[in-house]
Amino acid sequence: MSEEVTLIDDAGVERRFTLHDAFDLDGVTFYLVEDTSDPDRVLLLRETEGGLETVDADEFKRVMEALEEDRVE
Repeated sequence: MSEEVTLIDDAGVERRFTLHDAFDLDGVTFYLVEDTSDPDRVLLLRETEGGLETVDADEFKRVMEALEEDRVE
């Protein structure tokens, strides 16, 4: 899966990302995206009632381990 999406940051600025993956883990949907203007900027976003949020370092590590171990849906 690779499609371009537009996300709006907290400051209201539109940013283009390539969506590389979307998956569920423990009832939460996560999105792995790459900034189209800066390929070194890769984000892991968590879906919440209010929109999408970046994850903190501990959650990032937990989710990446689950991905590597193929424990995601």
